[in-house]
Amino acid sequence: MNNLLVKSLFFASMATTLLLTTACSQSEALEIQSEVVSPDKIKQIIANVERLHPDISDELKQQVAEIAVKSIENQIFVEGGSFDMGDFGMPCNSYLDRPVYNPNDICNSTINPYDRPVHKVTLDSFSMSKYETSVYEFEHFKLAHHQPLPEPDFRKDEPDHWMFKPDSPTGTQKWQEAKDYCLWIGQLTENKFDLPTEAQWEYAARDRGKYIYYATNDGTLKDNQNFPRTAFQKVELLPVDSFPPSPLGFYHLQSNAIEWMDDWFDPEFYQHSPELNPKGPKLPQKVSIHNMSPRKLKVLRGASTSSSPVVVMQRLTAKPDLQVHAPKYGFRCAVQDSNPVN
Repeated sequence: MNNLLVKSLFFASMATTLLLTTACSQSEALEIQSEVVSPDKIKQIIANVERLHPDISDELKQQVAEIAVKSIENQIFVEGGSFDMGDFGMPCNSYLDRPVYNPNDICNSTINPYDRPVHKVTLDSFSMSKYETSVYEFEHFKLAHHQPLPEPDFRKDEPDHWMFKPDSPTGTQKWQEAKDYCLWIGQLTENKFDLPTEAQWEYAARDRGKYIYYATNDGTLKDNQNFPRTAFQKVELLPVDSFPPSPLGFYHLQSNAIEWMDDWFDPEFYQHSPELNPKGPKLPQKVSIHNMSPRKLKVLRGASTSSSPVVVMQRLTAKPDLQVHAPKYGFRCAVQDSNPVN
């Protein structure tokens, strides 16, 4: 072997060793502890942060890795089962803030014909975040991808506005932003993060399909005790962990930011929905509701602090591109896996 070849191999080996050493030192510089997520899983997340975002600062890498670990910690496992999905009715003369299901005294609980008919749905087990995605988490997703933060001019003029508070639920401009965020957490963790389907969301909000109307701690609405509003008074968004959680442990399924679902909207979908793990229409279609021109729509669930209370069976809709940043159009992520993620 000639000297030139030997030198070439030596320097190539040194370069490889240097790169590996640098990568290891960068990964080892990130320190994250968790009582839920294993050390090996944390190492995997850190390695994925390095791989996906090699050009961001060490401080941002640390923050992104922490967000990924927290995303696993915050998942609540929901055991699958069967339930009657849709508007199962409400007693005709009940108190609207504390209705009790009575199958012998039933009126419609929503005005939307597409919230009916009630149909049997059977779901595999899944996990869903106990919290809505926060401003802090979504902004770090933007920063990691070198994307501008929402509302830069307004942010400059009013940096302390509630829509910029780190622990408020994030807003969005597009459904795709919510989808991309959850898939990104999936890339970082190597778990099957995605948006929940509306069937999963309703099943979780109804405490695994019980005949309840509101996703609060006790199934009732109590202004400023378990529900963030006084009747018909518009209020700002609140921290994602405000008020007592639902019996399964979920916060603000009832009202804070309205939440994007994975499903496309079809007003006739309930009439032919498959029983097992429905995911909405396979393809978007232009539909007309409430005398609006035909358009492609996504499903949302829950309600924002700008709207009147809604029962958890009610389907809401919006165009997937809102044109402007909407601070009260948020989301939470789910894990599409029948085994617990934490």
